[in-house]
Amino acid sequence: MQAFALVLACFGGLILLLALSRWLAGRRWACFGHVALATVALVAAAVLLPVGTNLATYQLRHPAGPVAQVYCERTATRTRRITLTRLPGGHMQVFEVTGDEWRIDARTLDWQGPAVDLGLRAGFRLDRLSTRFVRAEEPDSTIPSSYALSEEHGEDIWAQARTGTIWSRYAVADHIYGPWLPLANGARYEVSLDAKGLQAHPANEAAAKAPRTRP
Repeated sequence: MQAFALVLACFGGLILLLALSRWLAGRRWACFGHVALATVALVAAAVLLPVGTNLATYQLRHPAGPVAQVYCERTATRTRRITLTRLPGGHMQVFEVTGDEWRIDARTLDWQGPAVDLGLRAGFRLDRLSTRFVRAEEPDSTIPSSYALSEEHGEDIWAQARTGTIWSRYAVADHIYGPWLPLANGARYEVSLDAKGLQAHPANEAAAKAPRTRP
């Protein structure tokens, strides 16, 4: 959709140039017609571009395979470093956190009606990394960490679909949460998205042996 909006914008610009040439040639009615056509194209591009820009921040939902990998390591007594690697792209994000356990939540967009006919496919976006304390051993052990995993660009279709705007007719927006898992030193986890929701599974021995305190 983003590419289509850019094509429309370029088409509108070309039509305006053509309208100018018609005006210079003294063909006033032809010029007005071209200006009207260019206006339609540019208005459509202005509407579609913010939508396409926002949808470009979502990944397509695939039936199998991990969508991210999380690696935890201890950096101090009460701090950890989390390295989040997006799959299959390989983009990495690094966060310094406090807490005993971590989880990831995600936004999902499922399309219905005419949106499906236009070729829009279900997508998701990792939204936030959060931690929590399950042991209050220190007075300051009550402030967990929370990081946004994605930036908002363009028109926020997900938020609008949840607030009863026109987008709610075409999109089903949901918020799903992964399980709480230990911030064990050297633990590696694979994050996947399936029909049951957002899952995270141990990917090495350190993660598999890390004790889980509660759901």
